[in-house]
Amino acid sequence: MSAITFNNIANSSGITDETISFPKTWCLTQLIKGVLSTCYLGTRSYTPSRCANCGFNNKTVKLIKHGTKLSRITLPKTNNLPTYLFLKKQRFLCKGCKTTFIASTSMVKRNCFISKRVIQTLAAE
Repeated sequence: MSAITFNNIANSSGITDETISFPKTWCLTQLIKGVLSTCYLGTRSYTPSRCANCGFNNKTVKLIKHGTKLSRITLPKTNNLPTYLFLKKQRFLCKGCKTTFIASTSMVKRNCFISKRVIQTLAAE
C-alpha cells in the first residue's frame, strides 16, 4: 500500500497501526443492524516472535499461519454515521503447545470490540 493511501485512511478514521494493510476498496457504506454505516476493511498479519500461550520463541518451536478471524471493531463516528473496522486478524498455530492464538492490535483491549478512542471519547463526555 502506498503511503498516500495509508495517510488518507489514518486521517479519516484514526487507524494508526501500520501493520494493518488495506485493499483497493478500503471504505464502504452499508447497512449494519438497519443503520447506514461507514465501514473500513483491513487485514492484520505479521510473524510473531513467540507463542502468546506458552512463550516459546519462533526459532525453538514452529509457529504457522492458521487462517484468519474477522472482527468488527467500533470506531468513533464519522459524518454522523456509525463507523466500523472489519479487520481480518491472522490466526497462528503453535506446534509446541498445540494451541492457537490471534494477532493482536493496540487499537483495542484484549477480547474487546470497542476501540480505545471510542472509550476515551465517552469518558471525556
